Amino acid sequence: MMSSRTEHSTSRDGTGSSGVPGAAATRPGEGIDERFDRHLDGLFTYCLSVLCAHETAVGVVREVLDLAARKHGRAPQDEEDRLAWLYALARWVCLRRLTATRGHSEEGAREESEQGRERRRELARLAWPEAAGTSPEQREALELAVRHGLSPLQVASVIGLEATAARELLAAAACEVERTRVALGVAASGGCPVAARYAGDRRIPLGSALRGELVRHVDECPRCRRTAERAGAAEPWPGTAVTPDALPVLTAPRAEILARPAVAPPRRRRSPAQPRLDRRGFPMDARERAARRDRLRSRAVTTTVVATVVAAPLLA
Repeated sequence: MMSSRTEHSTSRDGTGSSGVPGAAATRPGEGIDERFDRHLDGLFTYCLSVLCAHETAVGVVREVLDLAARKHGRAPQDEEDRLAWLYALARWVCLRRLTATRGHSEEGAREESEQGRERRRELARLAWPEAAGTSPEQREALELAVRHGLSPLQVASVIGLEATAARELLAAAACEVERTRVALGVAASGGCPVAARYAGDRRIPLGSALRGELVRHVDECPRCRRTAERAGAAEPWPGTAVTPDALPVLTAPRAEILARPAVAPPRRRRSPAQPRLDRRGFPMDARERAARRDRLRSRAVTTTVVATVVAAPLLA
C-alpha cells in the first residue's frame, strides 16, 4: 500500500541531513526528504479523499511537508507515533482548508478534458460502496484504519480521541460496513428482483439513502433475510473485523508536489496558519482548544470560589 524506503537519518533535535533545525522538506533540484517520502502516497490519498480536488490536495500535501519539517523537533521519536503525527498534521491542514473554502468550489467547472477525466477516475478509485452507511466520523476512522493501515491507537491519535473511544467507533463502523456488504451480496445474487433493482444500475452511486433502503429491504424481506443469514454464517462476528479487503492507495504526484512553492512559516507565532500542539506534539483542532479553554476557565472559577471561602473567616 505504501512505498517502503530506508528512513533518512534525523537527529533528536529535529534537524535534517543539513543539520538546520526545521529544514525544508524539499529544496530546489532535490527530491522529497526520505523522512516523509516513504509516507507520501498515503498522505496524498488521505488529502484527496478529504478534499475531493486534485490540485487542492497537491497544495495541501506540500503545506503538510513544510509544516512537518518546521515542527519536526516536536515529532514523536517512535516510528508508529510519528506516522500518526504526519496524518494528524495532514488532517489539521485539510480541515483548515475546508473551513476557509466552505461554500466555494476550488476546482471550478467540471473539466471535460483528458486531464479532467483522469481526475475523476482518480477519485473513483477511492470509492467504497460498503461504507455508504457510516457517519462522517466512522468513515474517517475506517479510512485511516483500512486504507492507510493505522492501528486503533494511531487512529485515536490522529482524530483526537481516547483509545477506547476510537476502538468503539471502529467497531460500530465495521458493523455498518458488514451490513452493507451482506445487503449488496444479497442483491447481486439475483434471488430477489426487488433487491436486484437496488444494485442493478451501477451508474447510480450507492449513497446513504439508497443504502438505507436496500438494508431495510433485506431485513424485512423473508427471502433476502434467509440469503443474508446463510451468507453471514461464514462471516466473523459483527464488529470484530473491519474488512478483509485492501483499499487502493494512490501514487502521489511527486513532480507536482515538488513544483509547488514552499509554504513560508507565518510571522506571528500564534497565527491561524500555525497549529497549536498538545504535549505530545499533535495538533489540536478548534473543538479541543475550546474544551481546553473551558476546563481552564472552570478551574480558575473553582480556585476563586475556594479562595473566597477560605478567606471569608479571616475577613470577618
